[in-house]
Amino acid sequence: MFEDAGLSASSMPEALSLKGRILKDRGLQVQGRERAQLLGEAQKAYLQAAGDRPATYPLINAATIAFLNDRSEEARGIARRILDILSSGEHEAETRYWLAATEAEARLLLDDRQGSRAALERAMQAAPQAWEDHAVTLRQFRRILDGLGHAADYFDHLQPPPSLYFSGIIGLPQDETEVRARLDEALDEIRPGAVFGALAAGTDILVAEMAQARGAHLHVVLPTPLTRFREVSVADYGASWAERFDRLIEQADVVEALDTNADLSKAAILNGSRVAMGLALRHARNLATRAVALHVSRSTDAAGCPEAEWRARGLPVREVVLAESLPARSGCLNPALNRAIIASTEVLPVIPGSRSVAEITVEGASMLAFDDLAAALKHAVSLSRAIPDVRLGLDHRAVTPDEDLELSGELAILLARAAPPGSICASWPQIAALDLIAPDHRFESAGEIVTTLGDVPIGLYCPQSSRSRS
Repeated sequence: MFEDAGLSASSMPEALSLKGRILKDRGLQVQGRERAQLLGEAQKAYLQAAGDRPATYPLINAATIAFLNDRSEEARGIARRILDILSSGEHEAETRYWLAATEAEARLLLDDRQGSRAALERAMQAAPQAWEDHAVTLRQFRRILDGLGHAADYFDHLQPPPSLYFSGIIGLPQDETEVRARLDEALDEIRPGAVFGALAAGTDILVAEMAQARGAHLHVVLPTPLTRFREVSVADYGASWAERFDRLIEQADVVEALDTNADLSKAAILNGSRVAMGLALRHARNLATRAVALHVSRSTDAAGCPEAEWRARGLPVREVVLAESLPARSGCLNPALNRAIIASTEVLPVIPGSRSVAEITVEGASMLAFDDLAAALKHAVSLSRAIPDVRLGLDHRAVTPDEDLELSGELAILLARAAPPGSICASWPQIAALDLIAPDHRFESAGEIVTTLGDVPIGLYCPQSSRSRS
């Protein structure tokens, strides 16, 4: 897009800075000679953007890129120039945060860790809620620390509060004193900034209420349409739980209901848990912080599949085991199975080793069905590499055992038609489950598309342009 807009030959400082950023991102994704060349071009673009001006933004980027490209002496020279500009006061206008953060970065490049810490603390005091800006800075500083041979956690005391995925048992004693005390202890230890989960009657609702009272942002992820979830997982346990649920829904920062799942089932609950976990992981990564799971269980409960997948990633879990609780009511969950559909508007070739369970062709489209989302994604990536300009749709949801495959693929076909060439278009936020089960493949939220099924939020992924991420 940058090249198509005719900006690659522009001498405007803004265009040169953007060129430097694009080249830097590409360079950090590769190794060897290609990395050195791209980073060298990025440094040159930033230096051209600065020119003779006291422009600290392009200069600090040029300095850090030089350092990451094994040009330490050049990096230190530019860093000293930046500190001279800042101390003179004759610099281009910037926010208090970025001026102090720029000083901190320049001092770190000179291996003045104490001076860097003091400057970065001033920066964050100037903009305490600018979490996204903090995240950009902390990621950069961790790269520099690694290059200097220092521990990467030197600035971790300044990282944003963690993201928390919460889950727990349905059914609590009427007296919540004991469980509140246990949850108080856990939340005081974790101190989350944002929490992600469903709101079933019992510990889900209690954790959400207590986290909100501490100032955490609430992101609700329901495995079914809201009214159905409220009926089965909340109202059936009493009017007081329904009132608490309604209050939390009204106060929540975000409410995601996975409307395409077939009613309430174990398969739908699994999907909802994975999506909530994926969104918590995504939020943590965006803010350069960590993600923690809080799970409330009975002493006799076995770990569920999503919790096991979370632990398999080496992610931390805070367990709260209750001695007394009420059993969940049975007979409310309908039979269902998980199905992932890949669709294309052209005939798809056979990929060796495919784990697809069915292949069908409908008018103007072909589809492959899988019982595993990660396997479906792996196959879709293989197709994208085999056919560089292919447009693929990927949909994943819980379906009834007897649902017709053609009906299951209706949304996937619409997604394929909306996909840009060489990309995979998936329903959002369902595809965020991959942040848990296939974190090397990252879909980006890309707004909505208008379809015959209504407005559909989507995520996009371009395998051809996605190399290993730094």
